[in-house]
Amino acid sequence: MIFVRDLTTKEGNQLRHIIRKGSHPVKVRRAMVILASAQKMTVPNIARLYHLSEDHVRRLIHRFNKEGMKSLHPRYGGGRP
Repeated sequence: MIFVRDLTTKEGNQLRHIIRKGSHPVKVRRAMVILASAQKMTVPNIARLYHLSEDHVRRLIHRFNKEGMKSLHPRYGGGRP
């Protein structure tokens, strides 16, 4: 089973703030996934709860473990130059 690393107090507060006051739906959804994982919810349960694929949830968790809060920002492709 995969879970997000232990969150610092600052990270936990930032995630809760994003969920409550966030205006960007992608960041809000990602913050909810990370907090659910921090509460030891399994990947299949998180995927079912938020209507996401299990692979996507795993990628979000791995990315957060690697990059931290920066991983919540969407990466938009530039498209054709």
